[in-house]
Amino acid sequence: MAGRGARKGRGIATGLALATLSALWAGAADAGDGAAADVAPPADGPVESLSKGAEKLSVARVPLVRDLAKKAGIATDPGTPADFIVNARPTGEQDYIAVGRRETEHPIKVKTPAELKALEGGFDTVKLRNDAIRSSFPPAVKAVADAAAAKAAKSAKPKSPPPAPASVQ
Repeated sequence: MAGRGARKGRGIATGLALATLSALWAGAADAGDGAAADVAPPADGPVESLSKGAEKLSVARVPLVRDLAKKAGIATDPGTPADFIVNARPTGEQDYIAVGRRETEHPIKVKTPAELKALEGGFDTVKLRNDAIRSSFPPAVKAVADAAAAKAAKSAKPKSPPPAPASVQ
């Protein structure tokens, strides 16, 4: 029996919270911002109109609603952030907090065409030096000669035409 009374009390608190929220919502809608009632609202989507209504109403700042929501178990107080979070945030109030990391300056600048030609020249000299070392190594000389002979044999071999398709009668 005690469980039924506790649930009934919670149901009453929830009903009271919902009634308070609806009364506040209706009061904010009636009060508006003092503009004429016959002016048509702007053509915003449902998300924009809901967010504007929440900003006007600011239900979360009303102590009674916040207390009722806490007692119902659907709201909490935000805790204090850790030191590394406080240190990472910019000082002062900002409208937008960037997500992710900032693009950093690259330490190496883009090469000019003349610098690219100089680099290619350096690569060519290294290639020539390595070719000279390779040509003095007997197994490499033999391997290069074998590869050249295989390539020549393959290109000298006449290609046979593909077989003609069989005729079906």
